[in-house]
Amino acid sequence: MNTKFSHSSISRLLVMCAVAWVASFSTAKAQDLNTQMTQANQAWKEKQYDKCQAIFTRIVTSYAARAPLLYGPKFGVIYYRKGLCELKLADIAKRGNKKEEAKKWFDAAAKSFETCYKKYPNGASGMPKTTNTSHKAALQRWAEASMGKQEYKEAIKLYQKFLNERDKGRDKILPTPGGFYINLAICHFLMEKPQIPQGIRHFETALKNKEKMRTQDAGIVAGFLSLSQAVIKEKDEAAMVDFLNKNRADITLSPYQMYEFTPVFLKLAGNALEADMFVAAFNLYALVPGTEEAIQDIKVRLDQLGERRGIVDGQAIIDADRLSKGLEKLREKLRSGDPDDVKVLSAMTYLHDQASNQRGVFGSLEQLELYYKKSSKREQNLFNLVRVSSLIGENLTTEHYGSIFLRDFPDSDKVEAVRQLMLSSLFFGGEYKKSLEVAEVLIDKVPKPSEQHDICLFVLGGSHFYLGNFEKAQPFLEQHVKDYPKSNFIMHSEYFQGSNLTRLQYWDKAAKLLDEFLAKYKDPNKNIYMPNALYDRANCHFSESEYDPAMALLNRLESEFSQSVVIDMAYNMKGNIFESTGNRDEAEKYYNLALETAEKRDNEIVAGEALSYLVGMLGTEKIDKKPNPRIKDAIPFYDKFIKEYSDSPYKPQVVVYGMPALRAAGREQEGLDNLQAMITELAGKKRQAFLEEVVNAYSDAFLAVKGNTPEKLKEKYYNFPGIDLSDKRTLALLRIALIGVFEEQLKTAAKDKKEDQLLRYEAGIKALFTDLRSQFQPKDLTNFVLIRVGDYLREKTSAPKQSLPYYEELLGRKDKTGMEFKALLGIADVMGASDAPSDNKKALVSLERVHSSANDDPTTQEKALFRMVEINAKLDDWEAVGKTARQYLDEKHTKKVAEVSFLYAQSFDKRNMVNDALFQYGMVYSRYTGFIAISAPAVKRVMELMWERNLEVGATVGDGAKAITLTKSDRQSAYETIGSKYINSTRRIRETNKNMTDAEKAVWDDMAALVKEFESTGQVKTMEEIKKEQAENRRRGRSND
Repeated sequence: MNTKFSHSSISRLLVMCAVAWVASFSTAKAQDLNTQMTQANQAWKEKQYDKCQAIFTRIVTSYAARAPLLYGPKFGVIYYRKGLCELKLADIAKRGNKKEEAKKWFDAAAKSFETCYKKYPNGASGMPKTTNTSHKAALQRWAEASMGKQEYKEAIKLYQKFLNERDKGRDKILPTPGGFYINLAICHFLMEKPQIPQGIRHFETALKNKEKMRTQDAGIVAGFLSLSQAVIKEKDEAAMVDFLNKNRADITLSPYQMYEFTPVFLKLAGNALEADMFVAAFNLYALVPGTEEAIQDIKVRLDQLGERRGIVDGQAIIDADRLSKGLEKLREKLRSGDPDDVKVLSAMTYLHDQASNQRGVFGSLEQLELYYKKSSKREQNLFNLVRVSSLIGENLTTEHYGSIFLRDFPDSDKVEAVRQLMLSSLFFGGEYKKSLEVAEVLIDKVPKPSEQHDICLFVLGGSHFYLGNFEKAQPFLEQHVKDYPKSNFIMHSEYFQGSNLTRLQYWDKAAKLLDEFLAKYKDPNKNIYMPNALYDRANCHFSESEYDPAMALLNRLESEFSQSVVIDMAYNMKGNIFESTGNRDEAEKYYNLALETAEKRDNEIVAGEALSYLVGMLGTEKIDKKPNPRIKDAIPFYDKFIKEYSDSPYKPQVVVYGMPALRAAGREQEGLDNLQAMITELAGKKRQAFLEEVVNAYSDAFLAVKGNTPEKLKEKYYNFPGIDLSDKRTLALLRIALIGVFEEQLKTAAKDKKEDQLLRYEAGIKALFTDLRSQFQPKDLTNFVLIRVGDYLREKTSAPKQSLPYYEELLGRKDKTGMEFKALLGIADVMGASDAPSDNKKALVSLERVHSSANDDPTTQEKALFRMVEINAKLDDWEAVGKTARQYLDEKHTKKVAEVSFLYAQSFDKRNMVNDALFQYGMVYSRYTGFIAISAPAVKRVMELMWERNLEVGATVGDGAKAITLTKSDRQSAYETIGSKYINSTRRIRETNKNMTDAEKAVWDDMAALVKEFESTGQVKTMEEIKKEQAENRRRGRSND
């Protein structure tokens, strides 16, 4: 609201008033009025608005009663001028935050303008024909006063009334056309229910016609402030953003002008931030000119002015004094270290963070560090720069700024955090060994829980994961996920945790975690591990032969992430699935696709893997037990591999899988030579993956050559070319391979009934095992050989405890290659067979360890649980037998279900729980009748228990709804219903089954003898007597029930 009137206009008003009063009153009174008008004019010029208003108040108080009749409409100008003074006083009070005083003056101004407009209209009847030159202007000023009173709806009505009534040739729009429409826009914006579209329409009218309508910069800023308040109130961010997009050029002033409004724009942007209107806030902060930019622009303007005090540039007044003062203020802010740029950049940092744009955060923070080193917040800003640069993988930058922080703020409480961030930088930079070393030193020094401990745990788990130390990685990853679920690294850890379990081949656990990961992080734009997680989850399905769900995930990977780093691996897996399901054509297609993709990416590992699959599939000897017609098609892939990928870890597989194809192509000796060279090559390596398979393939290929014999192979293996005598691991493996060959020969000799060969190979096997025991210490043997020697000593000798050092050696190793459970079961078998209870208890400890750990191996779990049942029975711990047997049955194991069911029944028997024992024994013989070794003892024990219980007819067994009344005595039931019935139903098995063992015959005979014994006691009705009775009943027509 701009209230201005010129010196000439007030002078004319004073002259008019003086003449009028002279004509009507005495000379003394006229002189008094003239004096007052002159005083009012002078007070206005001197900006003494309170004095000016007081003079006008005295005038209207003294003369207003007769003014309409004496002076007519033109006296309204006095009220108009009074109202202008009151508007000025209201504005001053408002700027001084004197709300009550401001309200008083706005009320007074509104009343003055209302009086001017309503009481002194032009052309009113009964009044002199004078002119109220402020009549329509009063409507506009009345509207301004209403705005001051926050009566925006009333103000709009007044503005609209003015537009409807004005004479365009005479009535000027005040304060300017631009100011008028700015005020109209503000009213719409600040209504109780803002009318934003209407307000923007008026605002844009003033903006688009800025020069023509003489729209002032201050008015634009006021309008923009009101628009900001409206959109924040209505949460209509889109309206603000749309307005800025269309009108940015019109609201953007030159830097020398914009800097004065910087506090306003900062306030607007701050309000937008508080309202979570981040896009609007971003646009508002972008309007704030840089301090250095404003300084340079002001200097240019001052240079242009030269000696002049100022010039008018369009609607702007360039005032030298004002510019000089502004320049000094800006320089002072710059010297302070915290110019407005710092606030803007800090806000931009926050906005980028809210938008998850960490690159933007980094850029803002780096500018703060580079250009505002004197800022009072530099320590915090520099720390955040180190933190964010670490998050976005700017590893060298993290090291650079981290070092600056440690140098400039050595006593900061953030020093340790900076060190941890530098640690994360090493990790994300791929320096896993170095980051692991640093983390291992820090992990015990940092507080728990803390951000430092968070990053240390993460780096330990992640570094071990990437270095292939999967067993070491898992505990750290699990602890990190558990202890820091809100960590910035939680997505990384949750993926590593699930993926790491696939490396350890804990497929069920991995599958569950990967499913949770994929469900939690569904957006591939945010989840950088999405393709990898899909591949890992597909791998879990594939490893469990769940081909359909695996293929579904791989198809998604192929369609949605065809450029991902794992796509070539996915093609190989698809080939595996197609090959496993008999679709060899599709398998070949995807193996070739994997090869092509991997070679384009220089991924030699996957390319070599694809070639190994092609050689293995195409080079197989038989398909569905028929000769493979395409076996020679494997040769080009074999040759390509040997020529281009001889350093690949898949070389052992290729030389093994390619042997049949080479033989078919007449290159048998080449294949044999390659196998021999492969054995020698692997023998020199610390990790000898696939060596056993290569040795076995060499054995088969050697014996396939005409003239070669197992004895010649023995000579070869005892003097293998290229293997040093100190290489105990490989030499022992060759002995085991030879034992395998001899065992196959033993089977053939047994089948052909060649006694001399049987004796020779049995002696050879025994000698080889003796040789292994005497020449090789357990520490020198591979895991596979340890198990083979241990199993032989346990199963084939009279001193099974000799096997324990071999099993224990394996269990003491870090890399157990999946044989841990075999060793534990071997120990349990030895200790469980001992007559010492202490040994039996040790066996139970091993078995419990197997059962609790082998979650992904139900066969092993079943074996362990069954042995626990057996050993508990041996220890006469029948409560433990009942518990473990029940667990076996609840887990739906089947291999030993009959034996376990019998022991379960026996556990009740041994605890004198007769009714439960009878029920469970009954379940056993009814379900496993044909399993004589189990059913016969169960029936026999039922008979014995019932004979001993000896309940008579009419007795009640059981409680409640399950109670039954006996219709036969226990002893009669034991003899007739249980024993005799069983004998009759299984007699044919006893008499005709040639495979029935002596032990089974014995338990059946014992059962039959007990039936005879009961029959001879005279305490039961014999079967002969029962048959006669039944025959008599039939003759007499009576029932046999």
